Order: sequence, then structure tokens, then C-alpha cells
Amino acid sequence: MSTLAKLFGLAPQFFPPYFSFGYLKALREPVVETLTMAAGGMAIALVVGLICGVWAGARLPGGRLIYAALAALRSIPDLTLAILCVIVVGIGHSAGMVALALFYTAAIGKIFADLFLSADQNPVTALRSTGASRLSVAFFGLIPLRLRDILSYGCYEFESAVRASVVIGAVGAGGLGTEIVGAINALDYRRTTTLILLLVVLIALIDLLARLLKHRPKLVGFIFPLMLIAVWAYRPPIQSVSHSATTIAGMFPPMLPEGALAKLPKLLLETVEIAVGGTLLAILAALPLGLCAARNLSPALISAPARRVLELLRSVPEVVWGLIFVSALGVGPQIGIIALAMHTAGSMGRLYAESFENIEFSPVRAVTATGAPVLSVATFAFIPLALPPLAIHALFRFEWNIRAATILGIIGAGGLGGALYNAQQLFHYPEMMSYLLMIGVLVGSVDFLSGRLRRHWKLSAVALDDGAID
Repeated sequence: MSTLAKLFGLAPQFFPPYFSFGYLKALREPVVETLTMAAGGMAIALVVGLICGVWAGARLPGGRLIYAALAALRSIPDLTLAILCVIVVGIGHSAGMVALALFYTAAIGKIFADLFLSADQNPVTALRSTGASRLSVAFFGLIPLRLRDILSYGCYEFESAVRASVVIGAVGAGGLGTEIVGAINALDYRRTTTLILLLVVLIALIDLLARLLKHRPKLVGFIFPLMLIAVWAYRPPIQSVSHSATTIAGMFPPMLPEGALAKLPKLLLETVEIAVGGTLLAILAALPLGLCAARNLSPALISAPARRVLELLRSVPEVVWGLIFVSALGVGPQIGIIALAMHTAGSMGRLYAESFENIEFSPVRAVTATGAPVLSVATFAFIPLALPPLAIHALFRFEWNIRAATILGIIGAGGLGGALYNAQQLFHYPEMMSYLLMIGVLVGSVDFLSGRLRRHWKLSAVALDDGAID
């Protein structure tokens, strides 16, 4: 009760936001910084990720090794990569762009490789029969087959990169993230609200641009050169190679002091606790919100506002939600749980709504014909029919939340992320590398188990669809 009282007591301090023209004009620079970091990082990621994805997807020599390297790099959270880049590149926009480039190269390369591996092999075989080299077959056979998927996923990841640039800004990379951290530290909650609303509008505009690109792919020829300009604008300064090499060498061998080793089980438990608690709370919120947002169940008067709520929840990154709640509740794992639940509820609610809209509608009509009320139709028709994809989405988000739980450590949520951040701040690089490796092993293990379970549920989903057709 005291926690809720604190939250409700703090809420009025966030309103009304600052909406004067002069104030919004002053925010132009951080908005440009955020977009430039995201655009530059994504330009590098698209080029390198596409090459790696094609190479692995075409099963060219060394393709399996490239795929394994992409999977390993993807297991490192974006904020953790940002901390490493700050150490090597230096604080500022360049470190943020390089961190985004590394993280999204891994994400894009792995997804593209999976897309190419699952492509229809008949056109590829026909092209190969003409005597074309394996490299030519890869670039001129696989890419055209998956061009729409490449474009669609690339647009989605650019939206994600904008959110990630805000997260990376929390460690000094600039942009809206740095502004939000500064506003919260100064207890200027109205400014915080203004910045968050600005972020929501920015994400909505990027979503509109993504839809436009899907219908008019030729616009990529105009936008991509602008992204390359962003790369040049935020290129890393000339660094001393010897200094960087010395810094990286100082991280090895990884080593934990005796006191830190004794605390390790508690840190691992806290990280898993944050991920599990945040995911479970998000599921409880996402189910009713997803049902309300489903257009084939709820009228527009309900579904439209529900979708706006989901957009607001998912547009604000976990770290920003965490920073807000730190002001009311202090530090601790509960902050991480609530922050993860807020963002994840928005993401899962949208996916759940789409899952409900994609169900076979004949069984729903049968239940509705009995005169059952809407709540009963939702409970006994919509949820059971959509259960396999709902479970897949939940597993995927839990996998993602393991990464996010480590990120939330920098704001006082505890766990491995907090220990990693403290070691970095104290320049204990061997200890920092130890935590980094543990995070990689933890995230990689959860990725593996989650992937096995998702494949099982996908098989169940196929069986259920076949049964419905029969």
C-alpha cells in the first residue's frame, strides 16, 4: 500500500508537461543526436549484417562460424556493449553509434541468416545450374527471394535502434537518453514527461516511415545515403591503437575477488528474479490489454484507446521506466521488475492483440451463437485458440528480459548488471570482464532453452491449425 501511495503521490509532479515552442525548439539537438546515432548504427549494421547473413545463409565456407559469432555477440546487451565502447572509443556519440552497430549487426545478421536458410531452394538451384559461383548465387539468388522480409525487418529494427539509442544515452552517449537522466536526477519531472512524450511521438513517426518504406521500397535509395552521412558525422575519433590494445588487454584474464565470488549466487538469483517477475506481471497486464486491442473482439471505441496505451508503454525503454520509479520507490530488484513489466506489457500486448486477430474465427462464432457474453467468448474461445503463439511470445520476451534485467542494474536494480556497472566505474576491468562473460553465458543458456521450447510450441500451433481446418 505504501508503494502505491508513493507512486500516486509522485504522479501529479509529472504534469503538465512543458509545451512552449521555445522549450520544444531547445530539444531539437538531443532529438537529432538520437536519430543520428540510430541511423549511423543501423547503416553499419545493415551492410555488415546483410553480408554476414548472406554468407551464413548460403552455407559458404566459414558460415557456421560466422553464425555462431553473431549469436554470441547478440547475447551481450546493448548497454553492456555501450560501456565497453566508452572504455575503448571514449564517451560521446561515437561510442553510442559503435555500440548500436555491433548489437544490431549481430541481431540483423542472425535473423537474415535464418531467413536465407529457410528460403525456397528451387530458384537458387536453378541459378546454380547456370554455372554461377556460390557467391553470386548467394547475393543474386537469396536476396531477391527475401527482399520484402529484409526491408520489413530492417524497418522494425530501426525503430528498435531509436529506443536503444535512448538507453545508451543513459551512460553518456548523448541524445534524449542523457536528457532524460539529467531531468530525473534534477527532479524536474515535468521535463521528464515532456521528453518521454517526445520519444513516443518520435517512435510513432518512425513507425509511419517504416510503413511507407514497405509500400515504396525505392525510398530506401534516398534514405540510405542520409544514414551514411550519419556514420561520417559520428565516426569515432582517431584513437591510439596502442592505448585501445592496452585497455582491452587489461581486461584479461577475467578475475573475481574473493568477496565478489561469494556474492555471485545472489546476483544471479536477482537477475533471474527481475526477468521472471517482470515477465509474469507483463503477461497479467498484456492479456486483458491485448483482448481490448483486438479489433475482431472489441469495438473501435475500446480497441483504439487500448492500442494507444500499448504504444505508450512500449515506446518508453525499460531503463527510462526504471529511472522514473527509482524516484518514488528507491533502489532494489522491485524497480527492475516494475520497469520490465511496464515496457514488456506494451510489447506483448501488441503481439497478443495480433495473435487474437489471426485466430480461426469459426469456433468463435460457435461460442458466440450460444449467447455467451463477451468475457466468456474471450476466455473460452480467443485465449485457447491463440494459446500457442501467446506462449511463443511469452518465451521470447522472457529471453529478451534476461538481457534487459542486466541493463537495469545500472539504475540500482541489482543483479549482474549492477555489479558490472560498479566494476566499470571503478576501472576494475578483469572483474568487469568476468561479469560480462557470466551475462553472456546466462543469456546464451536462456536463448538455447527458449529456442527449444518455441520450436515445440510452433509444432503444436501447426497441429492445432490443421485440426481447425479439418
